[in-house]
Amino acid sequence: MTLTLDELNSMLPDKLKRAACINECNAAMLIGVSASGLSNYRKEGIGPEYIKVENGAKARILYPKTCILKWLNNTVKTA
Repeated sequence: MTLTLDELNSMLPDKLKRAACINECNAAMLIGVSASGLSNYRKEGIGPEYIKVENGAKARILYPKTCILKWLNNTVKTA
């Protein structure tokens, strides 16, 4: 089954439906893992593509919805 952008948006709060990118907590919720789990995916290079805004302690990690969709639709599900 392929997830669409409309389906992904239906899982988000109204204020995020029009956003192109979402933060780590919301991305983790969509993927079905904790924020720390998604952080571990990122560090291991196995999570969806992301954008790092700024550097150091003030850095923010944002996930484009299209990258989340691509990752979810290409992830092999096992039984």
